Amino acid sequence: MTVEKLIEAPFNPTVSKISMFLSGIFMGNVGIFISLLSGFPIYSIVLFRGIFGAVFLTLFMLITKSFSISFFKECFKMHWKYLIIIAISNPLVVFLYFWNITLTGYAFAAFLLYTSGVFLLIFLVITKEEKVSKINFISFILAILGISIIMEFWTGQILILGIVVGIFSGFCLGILIFSKKKIYKVRGKAQSIIHTNGNFDAFLTLWSTLFLIFPFLPLSITDLFRITILDLIFALMLGLIPTALAFTLYNVGVKKDRGGNIIILSYFEPVMATINTAIFLKNLSIFTIIGGFFVLLANYITLKYSK
Repeated sequence: MTVEKLIEAPFNPTVSKISMFLSGIFMGNVGIFISLLSGFPIYSIVLFRGIFGAVFLTLFMLITKSFSISFFKECFKMHWKYLIIIAISNPLVVFLYFWNITLTGYAFAAFLLYTSGVFLLIFLVITKEEKVSKINFISFILAILGISIIMEFWTGQILILGIVVGIFSGFCLGILIFSKKKIYKVRGKAQSIIHTNGNFDAFLTLWSTLFLIFPFLPLSITDLFRITILDLIFALMLGLIPTALAFTLYNVGVKKDRGGNIIILSYFEPVMATINTAIFLKNLSIFTIIGGFFVLLANYITLKYSK
C-alpha cells in the first residue's frame, strides 16, 4: 500500500473540520504581515509569500520523502486540467485580496473574499457535482447577511473599487476551491491506479504557492535586494503561518467537504481578521461585531446539523 493510500484510509472528517478551522485562524492573520511589510508594493508581498511559502513546503516534502519527480509527474498527469486552473486562479486570489486589504482594511477585505462560498455553491449546483443541503444554503445566506452588515452598505460610503476587487477575489477563490474539490474527487476514485508515494495535500499547496512566484518575479526582483533582516523575519512568518501551514490545512479540509459543510468553517478567517482590526487598527464598529455573529452562527448551524 502506498503512503497516499495510508494517508487516505483512516482519515476522519473531524480532522478535516479541525484543519479547516485552524486554517481560517492562520489565514486570518495575513493582514498583519501585509501591514508589517507595507514598505513594499503589493505584488512584492505576494512574491515574498510565494518564495518563503515554497521554501517551507519543499522542506516538508523532503522530510516526508514526497519530493520526487515521479510523484510530481503522476500528479500532473492525473490532474493537469485543474492544476492549470489553480495556477491561474491562485495568484489572482492572493493579489486581489492583498490589494483590497490596503484599500478597505483587514475585516472588510476578508469578508468580501468569502463571498467565494456563494460562488462555490452556484458552481456545485450548476454542475451537479455534489448535493447541497438546505442547511448549507441557510448557513451561507446567514454568512452573506453577516458580511452585508459588516460592510454597512446602507451608509452609501462603501468604496466601490474595494467592493469590485473584493467580489472578484471571491469569484476567483470559488473557482479555486471548486477545482480542488474536483481534484480530490478524482483522486478518491483512482486510488487503485496511484503508484507513487507522496503527501498530495502538501504537493497541491506547493503547486499553488509556486505560482505566486512566477507572475510577480519580473516586477519585484529589485525588491528582493532591499529586504532588511526585520523584513526577512516578517516574510518568513508570512511564508510559514498564513501560507504553508494554512494552505495545507485548507487542502486537508477540502478533501472531506460535501456541499460546503466543512468549507464554511474557513469563514473564521474574516472573524480573525475582524479581531485583528480591533487590536491593531483600532477601528471596529458595532456592525462588524453583529455581522461577525451571523457568520459564527452560520458555522454553528452547519456543524450541528451536517450529517
